[in-house]
Amino acid sequence: MNTLHGLLYPSTYLSRDTMLRLNQVFSKLTLLLPTEHRVNLPPKSNTCSMEIEAAVPIPLGDRLEWFTDIVGNWKSWAKEMGLGEKIPASTLLSAAKDEEESLQGILNKLKGGEVSDPLIDAQIFLQLSLDLDRHNDEVQTDLDKLTIYEEKLKSILQDPVEHTGPSSAPQNLYSPIIKPVLRAKERLKAWALLRQKYTDPEPWPIGESISLKDLIDESYEALQPKETPIEMLDLVLPLDPNIRPGKSDKIINSLTSLVRALSDTTIKNFCKNNEIDKLAQEIDQNWEKTIRNQAHGPTLKLTIYPKRTWDEIFLKAADLNFEHKAQSLPEHVGWSFFLC
Repeated sequence: MNTLHGLLYPSTYLSRDTMLRLNQVFSKLTLLLPTEHRVNLPPKSNTCSMEIEAAVPIPLGDRLEWFTDIVGNWKSWAKEMGLGEKIPASTLLSAAKDEEESLQGILNKLKGGEVSDPLIDAQIFLQLSLDLDRHNDEVQTDLDKLTIYEEKLKSILQDPVEHTGPSSAPQNLYSPIIKPVLRAKERLKAWALLRQKYTDPEPWPIGESISLKDLIDESYEALQPKETPIEMLDLVLPLDPNIRPGKSDKIINSLTSLVRALSDTTIKNFCKNNEIDKLAQEIDQNWEKTIRNQAHGPTLKLTIYPKRTWDEIFLKAADLNFEHKAQSLPEHVGWSFFLC
């Protein structure tokens, strides 16, 4: 059986909106977590059939308590400074490196002046990001529940004569776009350090939000001037997450075949591979039939970077050095899914 298995980046927390959207296509999703502390996956809704697994590429072991103390001290410091009250919560991730009290400087103080470790710094940043994402997601979920409750009260009080049909509240709870990832470049760099330690066979990469896609696209264009990425698929998801076009056998088989073809395609022979275009057209046609007359939600894109490998583009976007592998190995064309 074909399994559509994705790897979400650069977020380490799976929000409700993103979970429901990926569930419309994918059967399995992997999250990379910064540490093994409280490895609890997000609660799945009754409508989510996607398998969700967590991987911790850099477990801390006996340093876990030390790490959680650092994160706790940082949060206490932020709270004393008025974070969440006088200062927006997003400021937690927005300390500028050029200022006197930089994020790095504060972290060094909280760590007791130890020599900076890029991996530890990445884990701290991603843990703070995860906690902020979880908080925002829980708040939004509570607000959605309040909206449903409000609509039910209105329905009870409404004049039956004026009641023309079912409430639109449930439909209004679903966003037609995925919110931009806060501090996308910084998150990508920290997440990339986790990915370098991830040794399992890599699932299909799924970038979260248009801000992340823009960052990756710009990196490709910087590496390959006068070239633009190829938008191979632009699949509009139905606004109602209970409608799952990607779960049909035709689309599962076609998507799997398309990704296999891409994975086997080198930069040199990409232009000669007509199978890729044929499979993409087949998916587009079947998709359009499924979503006809449906309200539009977010979009799942498949973007190809034909003249560069994925590692080159990804590490360029993350501002990390790329080391070329042995020349005898074929260089495969770069590609990624994006949920926007």
